[in-house]
Amino acid sequence: MIPLGAVEFSPGDVALILAVLTLGATALALPATLTFAWVGHRRAKDHPGWAAFTYWLTGTAICLATTALAAGQGLGWWSVPLGWLPTLLLALALKPRSDPRAS
Repeated sequence: MIPLGAVEFSPGDVALILAVLTLGATALALPATLTFAWVGHRRAKDHPGWAAFTYWLTGTAICLATTALAAGQGLGWWSVPLGWLPTLLLALALKPRSDPRAS
């Protein structure tokens, strides 16, 4: 039998759906965010691991926001590679020319 009423979700169901969506979006953003983390690691002078982590967090926030905006425009799956563009362009702009720790 098919229910004919409105679908109701409990708060736990909503939290689970949001967690799955967030983790999936973060996984789809990895090509851009790992590139940005590598740039942060290369630019760091004292704590490269911490710098890579903060660059990854920043890149993830930029990528997810851009992907959400593109998806809101109705671009479908094209919003994923479009979401990578700002993070990859920022990584390209901030890429060090040489390793600063080498000197």
